[in-house]
Amino acid sequence: MGGFLRCNLFYGVDHQQVYDALDEFWQSQQYRLAGADSSVKDCYTLHQHDNGWTVLEWTRGWEWDLRRRAQLHVSRTYACSGLLTFVYDGDLWGYELFHHGREVDHFVQWTEAGHGFFHDRPRTGRPDLLVAQFPDLGLNLEHARGYLTSVSIDDDSFEDFYWSDNDPRNSPVGAGDRCGRLDAYAVRDFWRFLGVVPDDNPTPDLFAAPVWRRFTTELK
Repeated sequence: MGGFLRCNLFYGVDHQQVYDALDEFWQSQQYRLAGADSSVKDCYTLHQHDNGWTVLEWTRGWEWDLRRRAQLHVSRTYACSGLLTFVYDGDLWGYELFHHGREVDHFVQWTEAGHGFFHDRPRTGRPDLLVAQFPDLGLNLEHARGYLTSVSIDDDSFEDFYWSDNDPRNSPVGAGDRCGRLDAYAVRDFWRFLGVVPDDNPTPDLFAAPVWRRFTTELK
């Protein structure tokens, strides 16, 4: 079994703002936020604001509706843009792009993936929409397009596909990238493209920005 991860990337708001908006949302759902130390594995991890971004690692559970509503509440509260990025079972990665509290775009690496991530919404990703949400970053459109490489698992031309950088269809997107564009963990190269720095050392945390707070949600 491969790895699972989900994390929010909020642009232009700091960790305290993100925490306050999350607290407000979960209170409205009859939950409260409760602190957790590093020994609690199933908790949210909120990193300090760094290079314009605040990162929130989600808990292990795969509940999808409330947590996505929570991210949109943060975005709506501060009129900011951000993403939910995820890896599913080490097989594929994807994202949900949002702006001012509304969904803008969706991307799933394998377009036929039947996991119900975004139901009937298009899932091939639009690099123009991605670039437009973060004008301050000066993102290169063609570079962005390379990360949003979607393929169909029913595409006969991929019957002989091997998960190797030696297959030209899986070439890295940019110089210095560490994964092929069709590798699920190309998401880490995508983070770097955005200016979000992953932690490449063997530590429990995914990101280089220091952890500001860990917490869980509890019913009131």
